[in-house]
Amino acid sequence: MKSKINFSWKNKKVLLTGVHGFVGSNLCKLLLNEKAIVYGLHRNNNNDSLLKFENITKFNNISYNNINLQKITELIIDKEINFCFHLAANVEVKKSELMPFQTFDNNMQLTLMLLESFRISKTLKSFIFTSTDKVYGDIDKKKLPYKETYIPNAINPYEMSKLNCENICRTYSNNYKLPIIITRSCNLYGPGQLNFSALIPSLIKSSISKKRFLPRSNGKLTRDYLFIDDWVKTILHISKVNYYKKFKGEIFNFGTNDPKSVIQITESISQKIDKKQKYISINDFKKVKSKNEIIDQSLSSEKAIKYFGNFYKTSLDKGLNRTINWYKKYLK
Repeated sequence: MKSKINFSWKNKKVLLTGVHGFVGSNLCKLLLNEKAIVYGLHRNNNNDSLLKFENITKFNNISYNNINLQKITELIIDKEINFCFHLAANVEVKKSELMPFQTFDNNMQLTLMLLESFRISKTLKSFIFTSTDKVYGDIDKKKLPYKETYIPNAINPYEMSKLNCENICRTYSNNYKLPIIITRSCNLYGPGQLNFSALIPSLIKSSISKKRFLPRSNGKLTRDYLFIDDWVKTILHISKVNYYKKFKGEIFNFGTNDPKSVIQITESISQKIDKKQKYISINDFKKVKSKNEIIDQSLSSEKAIKYFGNFYKTSLDKGLNRTINWYKKYLK
C-alpha cells in the first residue's frame, strides 16, 4: 500500500497485544522489519507461533497473566510507548459459548486497562482496536454487504465481548480525546494461522498429514477472505493516518466483498494439494448440518478505501499458494 504520509516506524515504540497470535505474530514481524521497538503482550508464551517457528526474537516479550492497571501504566510511561495495536482476544466462537465468563473477562478487562493506562499516561499517538465482522450478526442476504451504518446484532459471548470493547474504545476516545480506530475485518488467512479449527489451515493440515478432513458445516457458508500480509500492512498504514488525523473511535470495515463458500475454498485447496480427493472430499459436506452459524457474510469496504486507499492486493489463488508453501515447511 502506497502512502503519501512522510512517516517511519524506525525506533517508534509500539505496544502489541496478542503478539503470539496469528495476526500479532505477522504484525510483529513486519514492525521489526520496519525497525520499530516492539513490546509484545501475551497470555501464553506459545511455542506454536510464527515467531517461534521463524526464530524471530528481537522484541520485548511480556506476559500479562498477572498484569494489572498499575503495571501496564508503568510500562507505558517508563518505555514512553506511543502506539498500540490491541489484537489480543479469545477468538474461538465455540469456545466462547462454553466459557462466557472467561471470554468477557479476558476481552474486556485488558481493553479497559489499556485505555485507562493511556488516559493516565497522556502519551498515546494512535490506538488500533481490531474487532470483527461477527458483531453485525445474521441479516437478510439481500442487505449484504455489511456497512458501518448497520446496527450491530451481536448474540454469542465472543461477538458481544468485541462489541462491548468497541463501545469502551469509543467512550474513551470521545471523552478523553484518545486517537482510536476500530476495525471490523473479514476472515483472514495465511502463514502463521495455527488455530486448526479454522477452515484453511485445517484443510491444508489434513492433506499434508494424510488424514481425512472432517467438515464442520454443510459447506454453504460464505465469507470474504483477506490474505494476512495485506491485512498487517493495512493496519500499519491506518495507524500512520491516525497519527496525523486523530480519529475518535471511528469504525471501518475491511473485506473483499467477494464472498466464497466453504466448498469453493475446499475445492481450490484440493486442486492444489489433493487432486484425487484422498483426504479432502467434497461429498463429505453432504453428511453435515450447520449449527449456530451465520450463513452469509460479506463486508463493504467503501469507507475504508475512501480514507486509506485500496488494501486488497493479493488474489485468493496467490494467497493460497503462499499459505500452502508455508505450512509444508511448518508441518514437515
